Amino acid sequence: MGIARRAALLVAVPVMVAACGSSAPTASPAPQGSAAAPATVPSPTAVPSLEVAGTRPDGDLAFLGPVRQVPVNGITVGYRQFGAGPPLVLIVGQDSAMSYWGPDLLRRLAEHHQVTMFDNRGVGYSTDEPDRPLTIEMMSDDTAALIEAIGLEKPAVFGWSTGGEIGLALAVRHPDRVGSLVVSGATAGGPTAVPASPELNALLSSSDLTDQIKLLDALFTPSGAAARQRYIEGLLAMPAETVSPEITKRQAEAEARFATSTAVYDGLSSVDTPVLVTDGVDDQLVPIANAHLIAERISAAKLVIVPDASHGWMLQDLDRFVATMGAFTIGQPLP
Repeated sequence: MGIARRAALLVAVPVMVAACGSSAPTASPAPQGSAAAPATVPSPTAVPSLEVAGTRPDGDLAFLGPVRQVPVNGITVGYRQFGAGPPLVLIVGQDSAMSYWGPDLLRRLAEHHQVTMFDNRGVGYSTDEPDRPLTIEMMSDDTAALIEAIGLEKPAVFGWSTGGEIGLALAVRHPDRVGSLVVSGATAGGPTAVPASPELNALLSSSDLTDQIKLLDALFTPSGAAARQRYIEGLLAMPAETVSPEITKRQAEAEARFATSTAVYDGLSSVDTPVLVTDGVDDQLVPIANAHLIAERISAAKLVIVPDASHGWMLQDLDRFVATMGAFTIGQPLP
């Protein structure tokens, strides 16, 4: 799908930066080898992690804490953990680093949850095995291994876009690792998935600045203009991370494999983990027919389609998203 690429493009769009009245940070390679003392072990079963030197933000972003790295599934995964409350794991989408969630959403979630966010393999602070074909299922295995390694007990999981597909594969392949799952803007894979329009698919493969701005616009509806601007400003303030051309290509290949495989689609019928499927009614990047299809495949799934919202509805309507996430993860009626 290439959905998270839209967020990555923000840090490279000078027109956006000028509108914000600030300059974009220079994205430099994340320091993979500079580790400090072991972090506090969150549970007796956790694997000791290492804090990456120089990654503790200050000021308004101090709540994020440092990046930690832990060995999982044959690679090293970089993650941040912050907040207090029931555990919540965030899975970001294609072409995106964990910093692309932006500070506003993370700050609000941290008021109610112990949040763990991480870089998918090959992105930012996480390593890769470039000789192995990349798949959505492999990234779900990484997520399950991370949950085990850092000692989380059946956390709630939220996956956005490709991250939602990773979350679905996680529920199919590792149901014992997930307490509940929320997905937004995802497909179930296979030939039944409904793609974006040819016009939007053309934008996805374009490097033209105007096309990149159109993709950003596709995350929000016109009424979300103020939220769009806040997201841009917040993203520019986040610690810079890299998404290399190599991992961009590998993730696109993973999406292509997912689109031709029915493994996750077939497995959804056996999922008994509590699942909430969401999306904005105006999502043109991943049409809402996909949300309906996923919800139909999972017998106990709940479906929430948000009016006047698009692919980035959780960024446009923070209050509703945080309330919905909080209610669902503790089994209360949805707002």
